[in-house]
Amino acid sequence: MNTSLLTGLVLALACASASAGTHRLDDSLSHTTPPTAQMEWLPQTPGDRDGGMETWVRVHLHIDTRDWVGRSGRIYMVLPLDQASSIEAVWTTNGPLRSGRLVSGERALVWAGTIGADSLRDQMQVRLRSGPDWQSASRRLNFHFEFDTD
Repeated sequence: MNTSLLTGLVLALACASASAGTHRLDDSLSHTTPPTAQMEWLPQTPGDRDGGMETWVRVHLHIDTRDWVGRSGRIYMVLPLDQASSIEAVWTTNGPLRSGRLVSGERALVWAGTIGADSLRDQMQVRLRSGPDWQSASRRLNFHFEFDTD
């Protein structure tokens, strides 16, 4: 076999495997309405004596996908583990992304297919819930999006 052909094949495989995997997407143009949200106590019920806290926010998503146009894969919403308390997010969407649910420390599939545009835009109505151990008047939740290439 021609050694230059073999070298070219090895380099092509190395480049393909370097771009395969999980990649964090830029969602810096996304924003919430309202910009800050106040957690409120849930009413206690006979089945749930501990109660917890809840808030609702609308998220205007703008996910930059220009580096991945023409590539197929899956996009996940990620909520890193929160050391202070467990957070649950449940959402509905108005556009191309899937509705879903996740708990801090998890990621949830929100889109699958071939990227066809420079960005994905959608609106999510998100309900955030925590247990009664929520202890901060102000906390930032660091949701982000990841793209797993096929």
